[in-house]
Amino acid sequence: MKKTLLGTALLFALAQALPMDAQKQVRLTFNRAGGTAVSNVTVKVTDESGNAINGVTATLQSIKQGTGTDATAAATDVALKSGAQLDTHPEILCASYNNALNSSFAEFTFKISGLSDFSLNHSDLQIAALNGGGSFQYNNLPRKCDVRVWGDEDKNTLIASTDGIVTDKNASNETVDNTIDWEIKASTTTPATTEQILVVRLAKSSDNKGCFFGLKQITLYNGYRFATTTTSNIANVATFSASSPVTFSSDATAYIAINSDNKQVTLSPLNGALAAGKGAIVSKATTGDIYAYVSTETTDSRNNLLVGSGDATKELTDGNYYIFNKKDNDAVFSPLNNTSTTLAANKAALKTATTGGQALTLDFGSVTGINTTTTAMPATNATFDLSGRKVSGKLPAGLYIKNGKKLLIK
Repeated sequence: MKKTLLGTALLFALAQALPMDAQKQVRLTFNRAGGTAVSNVTVKVTDESGNAINGVTATLQSIKQGTGTDATAAATDVALKSGAQLDTHPEILCASYNNALNSSFAEFTFKISGLSDFSLNHSDLQIAALNGGGSFQYNNLPRKCDVRVWGDEDKNTLIASTDGIVTDKNASNETVDNTIDWEIKASTTTPATTEQILVVRLAKSSDNKGCFFGLKQITLYNGYRFATTTTSNIANVATFSASSPVTFSSDATAYIAINSDNKQVTLSPLNGALAAGKGAIVSKATTGDIYAYVSTETTDSRNNLLVGSGDATKELTDGNYYIFNKKDNDAVFSPLNNTSTTLAANKAALKTATTGGQALTLDFGSVTGINTTTTAMPATNATFDLSGRKVSGKLPAGLYIKNGKKLLIK
């Protein structure tokens, strides 16, 4: 069971497009067989397929306990917890700490060496809920965890902050592994080096009914960061494409092109992840960079006229293309100048069946963020927000798309 938290993340800066062969995922898994000291823990580093990554290693540097979520909270060394299910699950790291107070925490510090061309963009933490005897929690009491992740041993650089995640929902008895997968994203930035420190703190939330937290796996995702251009008809915008499926930071809205003629391009909010090698127009309300995340979500299956270059340059010589640019401060698509047919890496162009000498305007319709042909959205009972994300349950006030039509919740 995976939960996604938009708004916090492990994220390192990416100044330019990733190399085609850049590592997309790094997974840390653990084996604490043989004892409860730091030296008894082996950290295995693999890629998304479970294969070892040449030259990359990781070690557990320390296990600490304390109280609070602030970086300045005192933390002292402790051993790993053992007993009951922890003895049969050596892949779970759980600290033996004083759990009597609210905000009691376990803190794990890892060092990753040899990881180059990797811009940590978001993370996935597998967290288990355990009781004092080392068995899995299994009833519905609100055992909640506050997560902090820093990028240095002094905890000067906070790169993840998430409160109140529920950790005990999967188990039916104390022997059933209740690990829950929490995916964390954001738009903050910390410079990366080939030697990286991760400090992961798992603290009891204030309304927690008693719980120890175990850390089963950490997955680190490579990603993209790209600059935007301000225009008058769409705020802070850029085109983007990658060689892997991607989603975008929650402060951005991505669009694909679903139709065009010799005057206009009809855009529709992206529904799901952007397919590998396809293009999107991405905008945000505020100035600044946009972040794209390598994703395993279902991709938007609609016919998208935006052709992407992916992570390398692409020659546009197999049809009629328009390039995204500015005309009188408006974002438009202009006919390709045949003297320059190379599309830069991580960019998109419009491929059309028609040719013409004029720039094509963007058709969003009368409501910001929604084009006038929302019937092009798949006919379904599902409801989507303006970023193309599927939503359910009681919806807050706002504008949505359902069955290809606009839905206003007041």
